[in-house]
Amino acid sequence: MAFTGIATATTAIAASPLDEGMTSYRHGNFEDSAKTFTPLAQQGNATAQYLLSCQMINGIGVSTDQPGGWTMMEAAAQNGHPDANMVLARRLEATNGAQNDIKLHYTIAAQKNQTQAMLWLALDAIDQGDDTTARNFLTKAWDEGDPRAATLLATRFAENDAERIEYLSAAAKMGELRAAAYLAEISREQDDRVGAVGWCAIASGLPGHAANVDWKEIGMAVEKTCAQYDEDLKPAARAQNRSNVDQFLADFFAGYKPWKPWRPCTIREP
Repeated sequence: MAFTGIATATTAIAASPLDEGMTSYRHGNFEDSAKTFTPLAQQGNATAQYLLSCQMINGIGVSTDQPGGWTMMEAAAQNGHPDANMVLARRLEATNGAQNDIKLHYTIAAQKNQTQAMLWLALDAIDQGDDTTARNFLTKAWDEGDPRAATLLATRFAENDAERIEYLSAAAKMGELRAAAYLAEISREQDDRVGAVGWCAIASGLPGHAANVDWKEIGMAVEKTCAQYDEDLKPAARAQNRSNVDQFLADFFAGYKPWKPWRPCTIREP
């Protein structure tokens, strides 16, 4: 009897049908994922409904069935899948749907921590002159890790330069290129030539965002794109500045953890 608990604890847990379907979907085995999702969707599983609806609408792994796909997308939304609400909102925007219906879908998605929806609602609130609501949505989106929200908080609601730079730096470290562009201009205003060139390089999406960094290629790209920030320095000072920029970029990319924005019909990683 004593060994029963040990054996149970070490027994591998079999993947659920939904997990198997999602694995097939991730790997592009769409015929297999559709076969797995279909009975789950019929049982009301929102994730299976959402991903299968994407396949049906786009004719991937199954015959194209847009009416049926959109009906299933609506079922996924009704069963609580926030990405389905996002897709339905986007469809309504593209087809000039009613603004109230669009906002309702985004509101439901935001209530389920969909940060893309929170950003839409924040920008809508700004358009309506409701800064309090906008700031609340942006703060929530940033709490959920969306760096675009930090950029908007920095540019619209930061109470001082220190807070603005803190937001922008955190956003840039997660791959928000607009935040890096703002930091380049702030550095220029502060006569920080290293920061100005370095942040400009990052904002320009130059090499280094990948695992293998080619510093020669970076140097050539920096000279082409960001030279205006230190072109007035004397040659020796400029060479030293570029050396310091190299170190700035090396330090930046050592801790670089890019954030992936939401895209429709993809599986969000935990």
